[in-house]
Amino acid sequence: MTGRARRQQVIIDILQRQPVDSQEELRQSLAGRGIEVTQATLSRDLRELGAAKTPRGYQLPSGTTPGRSESARALTPLARTMASFVTDIQTACNTIVLRTGPGHAQIVALEMDRAGLVGVVGCLAGDDTIFVAVASAQRAKELTRELLGLAELAGAGR
Repeated sequence: MTGRARRQQVIIDILQRQPVDSQEELRQSLAGRGIEVTQATLSRDLRELGAAKTPRGYQLPSGTTPGRSESARALTPLARTMASFVTDIQTACNTIVLRTGPGHAQIVALEMDRAGLVGVVGCLAGDDTIFVAVASAQRAKELTRELLGLAELAGAGR
């Protein structure tokens, strides 16, 4: 196991066992296990593992393991963010409207942009609402179903 894979496995172990509110707290936990890491490396590891900062601290997606494929890595942060913050999703022609709690729309829109979803032309986020412009009405309907699944809102907001 490479140093990076070992370090990421320890990070997974720490995040699964205890709440961690900051990167500094995580860095100290790693140091307690004999792993010294810079903030930049720790930030990169968290991003690669799909960890998301939530009101309950850093959270990992279900089934997180090091060495996942790039496509799995791309969707995992989006899935975690959607499940944590999205409360409703509706389609209006070729536009998808997502609702979040106050102050959470920006992080959801950022993760949607990073995921590079097929057919998405762009996202516009306010405080608690996101408008997603989609290339076609048909793709908007398909993507709405996918996003409902990621947000764990099956049956909501059609």
